[in-house]
Formats: sequence, structure tokens, C-alpha cells
Amino acid sequence: MSTATFAPAARTDVLERMQHVVHQVRWAPAPTWETGRRLRFVGYVAGSMVAWTLAGLACSALLARLVSLAG
Repeated sequence: MSTATFAPAARTDVLERMQHVVHQVRWAPAPTWETGRRLRFVGYVAGSMVAWTLAGLACSALLARLVSLAG
């Protein structure tokens, strides 16, 4: 009988990277509306809107999938 083993180090590295990215996104200061940095601010706001819209659509699709499974 053969068994498959997975390297836990690879998963740990991925989880640590994900935690680092989440930490950076959560605690990074938002750009301010200053001369020379307005384009960065607009990109930040637009990117946030797109990200939250996609997250909402993904949650809606997941909820619809769960409801269709139930009934």
C-alpha cells in the first residue's frame, strides 16, 4: 500500500504569505488627497469599489448556489 504525504512546510509558507498580505492591506494607511498623489487616491478608491463589488457578487453567487442545493 502506498501513501501520499504532503509537505506541511509549503502550506505553512502560503498561509504565512497570505497572513502577511492581509496584515499589510488591513493596517496600511489609505492615501490622502494631496497634490501629486491624487491619482493614487483615485486608484485606491476605484480599486476598493471594484474589490467590494466582486466580493459581494461572489457571496451572492455562493448564497444562490447554497439555496439551489437546499431546494
